[in-house]
Amino acid sequence: MGAVAAIWGCHWTVTKIGLETMPPFTYAMLRLVTGSMVLVALMRGQHRLRLPDRGDLPIVFSYGLLAIGGAMALMNLALLTAPAGRSSVLMYTLPLWVVPLMAIATGAMPTRREVIGLALGLAGLVLLLDPTAIGRSSQDALAASAMLLLAALLSAVALVHVRLHRWHGTPYDVQLWQLLVALVPMTMLAFALEAPGSISWDLRTVLILLYSGPLATAFAYWASQSAAQAIGPLATSVGFLAVPVVGIIGGALVLGEQMPLMDALGMLITGLGIGTVMLAAGPAPGTARRSLGGRIRALRP
Repeated sequence: MGAVAAIWGCHWTVTKIGLETMPPFTYAMLRLVTGSMVLVALMRGQHRLRLPDRGDLPIVFSYGLLAIGGAMALMNLALLTAPAGRSSVLMYTLPLWVVPLMAIATGAMPTRREVIGLALGLAGLVLLLDPTAIGRSSQDALAASAMLLLAALLSAVALVHVRLHRWHGTPYDVQLWQLLVALVPMTMLAFALEAPGSISWDLRTVLILLYSGPLATAFAYWASQSAAQAIGPLATSVGFLAVPVVGIIGGALVLGEQMPLMDALGMLITGLGIGTVMLAAGPAPGTARRSLGGRIRALRP
């Protein structure tokens, strides 16, 4: 989780720079291609390159289309106009979505603490969206924020499925096929809406793809699924909260991004909400009732 947080946190800045030389869908397509090439080489060397078990096909398609393909496309589109640091905050509001999704999937209702945490988190999101700025600025900022929140929701759905799925193989066995599932619609979008041949190829572009493919795609998506399978989606999504911290620092140091007071206040309230959700993960003092977070951690795929 520490490696994923560091890699994905820095990747927000890397992606922002990469979009200066590549269109968003083309960038995502090349990211998936380079990540897949690395996995093919690794799996061939280990004699593990084979089709996934039929029982794992649901997780191949759900995670590939939602958490990888859908979230990646939305993230790249949003970063065309949104700052990298602020974008990373909106994207990694995963715990706020995991709790109600797990309640729907398992029938376990959130506790009072979890409800309070969700309310605080949503209030922080309203500040991050900054409705007062809508009338005096371009609608692009609102659209970018909406795309990032949708990407977070898609990732949360996939993360919950990772935990509830009855695995026949391992996340490593299905990772390549998840990338290939995401690659198909991404390639169609790139060739239908963009001109992939218009990429400005230079050393910077090559280095960006080498970071985005092997590290931020092949490794990070496997590691995040392995963590969700082992410790549950709520604990994993809270671990992701280190990603926007790294992203904000990277955006400020490398891109010179400023953080308005409204964003800082929204981040603080969102953090309080997520922290409240995490404190509710254990049994409440003096009761034997488990919170939703505790039930999530007790689940076994």
